[in-house]
Amino acid sequence: MEENSNNNNSHTASSNHRALYKRTSIPRSQEELRERRMVFDQSLRKKHREQLITAKRFRQLTHREEKESAEDIDPYYRLTPEQVNALASDLKSDEKQVRMVAAQHLSKFILEPAQALIDYITQGDCMEALTHMMTGTEPDEQLQAVQTISNIAAGPHDLWIKSVSAVPYMIQYLDSDNINLQEAAAGALGNMAAEELGDMTTEDDEVRDTIRKNGTIPPLVRLLDSTDPRLVQTTCFALANLAARASESQLHAFMAAGITPRLLRHLKDKTPDTVTDICWVLSYMTAGSKEFRKEIMHQRIAPLLVENLRDLAQHGPVVLPIVRTLGNLCGGPDEYTKALLAQDGFLFTILLLTHSEHRAIKKEALWALSNITSCEDMDIVKSVVDANGIGYLADILEQHGGYDIRQGAAQCLLNIAYHSEKYMEILPHQRLLPAFVDLVQSQDAEIMKLGLQYIDLLLTRVPRGADVVQVTPNCMKALGSVTPMPDPELYVYANRLVDKFYGEATQELHG
Repeated sequence: MEENSNNNNSHTASSNHRALYKRTSIPRSQEELRERRMVFDQSLRKKHREQLITAKRFRQLTHREEKESAEDIDPYYRLTPEQVNALASDLKSDEKQVRMVAAQHLSKFILEPAQALIDYITQGDCMEALTHMMTGTEPDEQLQAVQTISNIAAGPHDLWIKSVSAVPYMIQYLDSDNINLQEAAAGALGNMAAEELGDMTTEDDEVRDTIRKNGTIPPLVRLLDSTDPRLVQTTCFALANLAARASESQLHAFMAAGITPRLLRHLKDKTPDTVTDICWVLSYMTAGSKEFRKEIMHQRIAPLLVENLRDLAQHGPVVLPIVRTLGNLCGGPDEYTKALLAQDGFLFTILLLTHSEHRAIKKEALWALSNITSCEDMDIVKSVVDANGIGYLADILEQHGGYDIRQGAAQCLLNIAYHSEKYMEILPHQRLLPAFVDLVQSQDAEIMKLGLQYIDLLLTRVPRGADVVQVTPNCMKALGSVTPMPDPELYVYANRLVDKFYGEATQELHG
């Protein structure tokens, strides 16, 4: 009788423990469920705001942003130390269902983790408990543990680095017969390999290198043989992150594993979501490997990329990785750029995208165009001029939007001008000079330099260029306002231009 009483007490205590953290997550009505869902979605959107630009799934914030975002976490996510202790106890329960429920709740609360939960994961035995679940014999428990660790990897920096200990297990599951386990493991590795945004450290590079050296690439590449779209997309997410900032030698493993023909096959399928994820892989690999760029052109993947560029140009940010990949290819030998220009609609679509309503697409298209206009082959530049590229760029430069967008347009115009005096002369200078003068006043050294270079070209390579300067309001005033900050060399450059305008000696000034 006493034993039954103890069992009942134990069961009651266990139930009470679970209630500590469960009652904050189980809605009591449909309205409450809807409200909770809205909070969850809002938090996801906040975390994912850089996803389309950076190819990340969850880990989007720099360390500084993580700290700032913690200030406005909804109370729904703020587990107390007592609740975290209850969850930790259940995660080590002898009952499978209790462990599963605890892991599910842990996975959810990681979205916006309270400090008590962060302390448990980073200082407690959380990873040991999840590893124990992951190495069990029950597929559903293994899957839940992998998914939870994946979300830990997608969390703040301290959680991410803690998750890396599970890399060997994730690699092992890539060869599983369970497609759900394969997909979850690939997603976890992708989160572990996610590139830091703006942090001046090499820690993420070292983690990616460690994951690659553990033999991750061959089994990941084999997963591209699947016909399951979700598995292919998640695999591409992992491969793209593992290729981020990789060197030529590091990317050789991708090619040796046979990634190119597999990517080519999926590009031919032309499924938009899959194409986007495939192109994130291509964008990182073409950025880091001359050998891969050569192989891409040799395998005639470029025409497929241009087809997809045309098809997705009006579909918003999904086109970003395609534009970036094509921009990388245009940064290679001029023959690559000429081959792309030979594809129907390529240049026209890039020019259209420079006027996209999406800022990120504008920047990417302008960057691709800057690579095109910096080619040495005069025929390439002529193609841009003949396609009214100067008109497109002038429109952008005249806008009062962000300096970064105008900087991209200014760079392209200068690239065109540097190719010949003929192109410099046909630029609409009376229209462009006020915009370049505005760049001189930006207080950003790189942007100011573009403005000064344009004025220099106008004074030295354009007949009656000084007349254009003279009739342009504030031009000389802008040159005279340049100070040694932010760059002393720009100060000297601006003074030289003043001397040149007034016909004085062009000796170097100091001061």
